Amino acid sequence: MRSYFTLLLPIALVLSVPPQAAEARSLSRNEAIALALANDRELSIAALEIERAASSFRWAGRLDNPELEVSRGGDGIGLDDGESNYEVAFSQRFPITSRLKKEKGLKKYEVLLAEAEIAERRREIAGEVDQAIVDLLATREQIRLERKLLALNREIVDFLKQQQKRGEVSSLDVMQATLTGRKLEQAAKGQDAVERQKLFALNKLLGIEATSSVTITENLKLPGSAPANEADFSTVLGRRPDYVLALAKIDEANAAIALEEASRWEDISVKLFVEGENAVDDPNGLERNSFAGFGISIPLPLRKRNQEGIERAKIDRRAAGKGVESAAFTIRSECEDAFQQRKDAWELATEASGELLNLAEQNLKEFRKAYQEGQASLIQVQQAQEQVLELQNASVEFTAEYHRAAARVRFVTGNYPNLTISNSSK
Repeated sequence: MRSYFTLLLPIALVLSVPPQAAEARSLSRNEAIALALANDRELSIAALEIERAASSFRWAGRLDNPELEVSRGGDGIGLDDGESNYEVAFSQRFPITSRLKKEKGLKKYEVLLAEAEIAERRREIAGEVDQAIVDLLATREQIRLERKLLALNREIVDFLKQQQKRGEVSSLDVMQATLTGRKLEQAAKGQDAVERQKLFALNKLLGIEATSSVTITENLKLPGSAPANEADFSTVLGRRPDYVLALAKIDEANAAIALEEASRWEDISVKLFVEGENAVDDPNGLERNSFAGFGISIPLPLRKRNQEGIERAKIDRRAAGKGVESAAFTIRSECEDAFQQRKDAWELATEASGELLNLAEQNLKEFRKAYQEGQASLIQVQQAQEQVLELQNASVEFTAEYHRAAARVRFVTGNYPNLTISNSSK
């Protein structure tokens, strides 16, 4: 028993230590994106692909290892006259074309391809963070409006309770107003739960503790004028890593063609050797002699000239060209769609948060005043209150849709910080 409790004591002490308070952060949208990119575990793993490609580039274009040949022979199984010979040779293979240079050139584009692939993933993560921030801000704005309306309802309840004490209203009016307040409280609690879920989703993208508190410095205000309906397409293409990736595949394919064409001739082999022999020479008997020289071996491309590799590389080049055309068409279509969605969303959000909402809020204010003066019923006040809540929620949702559309525009145009593709192969 004593050993059992001795074992449990450290565990109990660990469990009794209160958890540290969740970290509070205040971030702009760009800061949140930068934090997500810095903390993303998959990106840190993918970055190793760049290191692999860079390592392959550094070691590419080198000659094969030389070969050392040593041989010795004798006539022990023959006449056994003591005759023998030996040879020591050193050979090295050399390309007669610029194959090694072409090989290194191909490896350089492999580094660029790896960088472009990771940059594209960074763009995707940035877009996910942007959308998650909009969702969180929209939820928080709905909570703010519901709490504001809840505070107004509490003022009505307090006013009714005072009137009830003076016998001017019945307890039913107080109960009805209290019930409305409970419904508003329940809706607010539901939004609190939604906010926690949105915050958990954002924190996961940011790579921080799920319970961390995050404050976004931006808000969901609408711009005063309609947003632009287009952008400079050449600038957009330069920002899109997937388009840069498609272009890099053309360069890679051209480099591959050059390498395959340079590989039509196999390497020649140059050999330096020293040779010696002990041979019987009548009538002088056993004599020793030595030789030195060099040799060269040139393969003749009579049957195989790497036609298959060259043809395959040219097919890859045509495919890469079509890939660039496809990428440009897709990006243009995405931009046109995203810009139009943002424009439409701005118009709807401006209308929803404009005159109609102002009229409903003024209407509620007038009904509250009229009720206090005995010129309106409680039901009329509650209906006006519900109308304001409905219009406010619609305004928040339309405004959030505008910012989602704006985030979509930012995503398709690649307008994020730290997405530049560096040429680390230089």
